[in-house]
Amino acid sequence: AVDRYTLGHASIGVLYGLARLPWWAALTLAVGWELVEDQLKDSMPKVFPYSTHDSFANAACDAAAVMAGYALIRALPPLPSPTTRGR
Repeated sequence: AVDRYTLGHASIGVLYGLARLPWWAALTLAVGWELVEDQLKDSMPKVFPYSTHDSFANAACDAAAVMAGYALIRALPPLPSPTTRGR
């Protein structure tokens, strides 16, 4: 399910796209984070205050948001590099 962190997950996908990660690496990182997130919430409650465990639907939506951000940035034309700008 979409929640207040969905846009943050999409932003991570944008960063993965800007870093030119292959799609499978972005997906692996997104799913990997979702797999360890609940364990981290249990083991480090001070880092995740007032957190709840994610449902499967929320974790899937978070990973999909990462990939949507990734797809969006990769669909845009590449930015010119600083060395070719103005030529």
